[in-house]
Amino acid sequence: MALISGVMPGVNPGAQVVYGQAYAPQESTTPADAESSQLKRVDMDYHLGAQVSGDLVFTDSDSQRVKLSDYFDGERPVVLQLGYYQCPMLCGLVFQGLREVVGETNLDLGDDYQIITVSIDPAEQPSLAKMKKETIAKDLKSGSGKVGAEDNWHFLIGEAHMIEQLADEVGFGFKWVREQQQFAHPAVIMILSPDGTITRYLSGVKYADDEQTFRLSLVEASEGKVGSLVDQFLLTCLHYDPSLGTYSATAMGIMRLGGALTVFVMLIVVGGFLWREHRRRLANETDPAAHGAAQG
Repeated sequence: MALISGVMPGVNPGAQVVYGQAYAPQESTTPADAESSQLKRVDMDYHLGAQVSGDLVFTDSDSQRVKLSDYFDGERPVVLQLGYYQCPMLCGLVFQGLREVVGETNLDLGDDYQIITVSIDPAEQPSLAKMKKETIAKDLKSGSGKVGAEDNWHFLIGEAHMIEQLADEVGFGFKWVREQQQFAHPAVIMILSPDGTITRYLSGVKYADDEQTFRLSLVEASEGKVGSLVDQFLLTCLHYDPSLGTYSATAMGIMRLGGALTVFVMLIVVGGFLWREHRRRLANETDPAAHGAAQG
């Protein structure tokens, strides 16, 4: 996953990234151009360990009022995406990236985790959220065959003050660019623990390119409630490197891996020896003549 948004720990905090569209900033020649160029530069702050307020109220794609706490069930981690349904460029890429990784990962959307998309545009209506949900449902069924997964991908709209509070809590910067008639915002998703604590930020739009990072982030956020034994083992050997945006081996992890491999090899050797001894004894018991000859 490319680090294309915000300031990550270990990354030059002065680095700026253009959001909202896939184009490079042009030299400003007028005050209006200068203002537009600045608005396109949106910061992303990282509030790892912060708690998302469960009492924030939004409206879902069925026009029902919901609280974020409705999705914090204490069991399943949550992928949180902020964007908007009429975004002409960046949100579509994030949606595509999420759809792809849902199909790639061996974790189950629903049983193992949920996704919440919240619109940052207070003018958007539940009908837009419903249309997006239907589109995602169709894509999930055709792309991954995961029928019913869309019931655990929730699409919300909200009032301005609720949106702004949520964005502030997760550090998601966004601004309306009048000249472009669209929002400038980063491409990033947040991983929340089952109680709504922010545990990881994944920047970019190609989450399936590093499916392991996506999967291990969810396993880590769940504190082992989801994922396989292999995932649990990997988390003991790998450490999340924020400067790379992925999990990588540490010296301690390599030592643990080496120790585990050593134990595994010893078990194979000892197990092989015991098996051969067991077979020899069985052969002696079923062939008394050979057993007597061996004693003579």
